[in-house]
Amino acid sequence: MKTPSPDLCTRTAGKHANKYKVVDAVTVLEMQVDAFKKRVKAARRLAKEEVKTAATPEARRALNLCKTYYLDAADNLGACKRAIGFRDAVTIRATMSMVAQDTQNCDEEFRKAVSKNPMEDHNRSLIEMSEICRTLSNMIPYEHVH
Repeated sequence: MKTPSPDLCTRTAGKHANKYKVVDAVTVLEMQVDAFKKRVKAARRLAKEEVKTAATPEARRALNLCKTYYLDAADNLGACKRAIGFRDAVTIRATMSMVAQDTQNCDEEFRKAVSKNPMEDHNRSLIEMSEICRTLSNMIPYEHVH
């Protein structure tokens, strides 16, 4: 089974592969979440910079809201990381849906502001990463615990 964006998956997870003895769906998912956290942090930093030069008050407001959405996304990624430890694919998928929603909420703020979205490329990448993680969560073997 392949992920929806194999090139992005390889570029982002590959940087973390040397930390693991065995590379399977779970470890690739852990690598993706580590890379994902870094991308969310980078997006938040960019939003913080963009606020300083925002063309309109509406764009500034949208960027400030995006910063909050990225904080929410980081919290959801923390929950995802904990769920990976339990091999809880349902929670992993739920947290990835929430991360995707956070980035879509950011995009929506710019639509409301009728303003160019400087976060658009970052958000597209974050949504692709959430899809990769959801796909990887479907590859986690189910372990029934008594």
